[in-house]
Amino acid sequence: MIREVDSPMYGRAMNALLRLLVPTLAVCALFVVGSADAARREVPRRTPQQLLEMSTDVVLARVLPEVEIETSTDGGWSRREFTFSLLVEDVEKGDAKRGDRIEATAWHRRWTWPIDPPASSVGHRPLPLAGEVARFHLRRTEEGVLEVVLPNGVELATSADPLDPVRFGDAPAVTADELGDPEAATTPADPFGWDIILILLALPILVGSLKQPGKARWILLGASLAMFLGAALIAIS
Repeated sequence: MIREVDSPMYGRAMNALLRLLVPTLAVCALFVVGSADAARREVPRRTPQQLLEMSTDVVLARVLPEVEIETSTDGGWSRREFTFSLLVEDVEKGDAKRGDRIEATAWHRRWTWPIDPPASSVGHRPLPLAGEVARFHLRRTEEGVLEVVLPNGVELATSADPLDPVRFGDAPAVTADELGDPEAATTPADPFGWDIILILLALPILVGSLKQPGKARWILLGASLAMFLGAALIAIS
């Protein structure tokens, strides 16, 4: 025997179920999206205590000139991988010794597209320059590679500029003095300076003085000689 379902009661039950199910699904969706977004957000700066606890090695080291930079792209991100050669000057944690030469890796990236970037970490900041002495908080990976602790595992000297773009792989800025005067480079020198003009004026006067009799000859000759003398003074000045 088949019992018929009370349609009004069935409808009320379904409505109640939907009222409970829809908010639950919405909350779950927001949680998933929020969790994924949080995973992509910038890594917060570590405190000195956190850096020490997260590090397997902490050294004071000088950055040697052999800095390797590898560049890659991922969508709108331009990423640079850095490998620093370090000469250890002091050891605060780990097995390194003074005078050891070790390598440490770090990375940094920037957004290049003309739209707002997604919430994501830009990597290590600041980064050291060749020749600088800095404190490095390093973490040894399972492969044995020493990585700088994200994001602020490098402690620079107080006099250093942490925002210098060169630290992140950009070319050094060229000053106006290094470029020189662009007008001087593009504008050819004037072949007719005042010395040349005086000589060109003096020559016909000199020739004309030879054709004049008496006092006029000496006046013109003196004028031409004065012009020659002026041209000589300008040329040697």
